[in-house]
Amino acid sequence: MAERTDLVFHNKVTGGNGTAMKQLISRLIDHFGMAYTSHILDQVKTLGFQRATTTSISLGIDDLFTRSSKGWLVQDAEQQSLI
Repeated sequence: MAERTDLVFHNKVTGGNGTAMKQLISRLIDHFGMAYTSHILDQVKTLGFQRATTTSISLGIDDLFTRSSKGWLVQDAEQQSLI
């Protein structure tokens, strides 16, 4: 196992066929061993799930009003103000 300082910064897109991710995992195993690589990958997975679930907003087409559908909303508000 090599020294931890021997691993340089790795900045590549990991999508597509997974080749870049396989190469990165191989480099991590070579430098840090299987146990520590497993720990690193668990941390990356946890970070990915945290970012995916805390920063996303989901909008459906039913959430968006169009001009023609706002008429009933105005009428409803006017009726409620008379009550």
